[in-house]
Amino acid sequence: MSRRLGSDTIASMRQVPGSVERRRSARSLRLLATLSAALACSCGGLAGSLAVVDPVLAYLSPAAAEAFGSYAEALVVLPDEGASAALYAAIDTRAPATLFLSPLLASEIPYILARDGSTRVACVAITAPTPDPRLCAAVFSPADAASVAGAMAAEEAIRLARNASPPVVAAVLSSGDEAREAFVAAYAAAGGPGEPVVELAEGGFSKAIAERLRTMDVRVAYVSVPPDQTARWLESAFDGYAFRIVAEAFPADGLRPSSDATIAWDLDATLADLAGLLRSGGSGNVPGRWKAETSRPRRANKPVEVGR
Repeated sequence: MSRRLGSDTIASMRQVPGSVERRRSARSLRLLATLSAALACSCGGLAGSLAVVDPVLAYLSPAAAEAFGSYAEALVVLPDEGASAALYAAIDTRAPATLFLSPLLASEIPYILARDGSTRVACVAITAPTPDPRLCAAVFSPADAASVAGAMAAEEAIRLARNASPPVVAAVLSSGDEAREAFVAAYAAAGGPGEPVVELAEGGFSKAIAERLRTMDVRVAYVSVPPDQTARWLESAFDGYAFRIVAEAFPADGLRPSSDATIAWDLDATLADLAGLLRSGGSGNVPGRWKAETSRPRRANKPVEVGR
């Protein structure tokens, strides 16, 4: 493989609080112990198919790893050590007609296609891979996430506007103009009152932007930035009574105590779309699907209690 899939990679993808990390690590180890060295059969998968999942995905979301197994006849979760050898050993042992790959294995696609002239590859990816007649990919776009967030922000803003003037709605995005346009368009299409304020933070955290947003009394906020910056933006730019939405591929209990909702990967729906493309005999890309999930019991946009 082009890089080692281990603890350094995991740490760079998300900063995990100690107690949550221990719970998640234990859960992941149980899954790995069950699946990593063997082919686990599953019902209803594509005939002659194999799903291979990288250890980082298994660590971050065991449920996501298991979702791959529901669309393949067999599932392998790669170990942390010797992942490259385990990947190609699984392919050689099973000789699949169709191979599903998790996100961090996308870099292996050219080598896998070159090794065998008949295997079809289906992958979930963050960036679109190089096209190939035997390749199907589901690609997750920040603009699609922003569209889901815009509709959710509009719903909350409409609720607030029933009893008061239209609230200030804001978004902080690190992914550029396409995501900004998607958020604004979805907000308007859903009937959101007023026009949201959108700040681009492509250069990282900005104290000036955060302070400006803080003075606006933002009531509904969407933050889509690298994971290690999310908490800082939430704490610096918005008060604790704003309705806060964050983008995170695989949210976990306890990791976002200061957010109210998460825009996350809908892996089940995405894999269903990918399987449909495979069954049709087609190739190319389908958009990865996002979903809105509530992160905690609602306490945003409530009046401050006396004495607090």
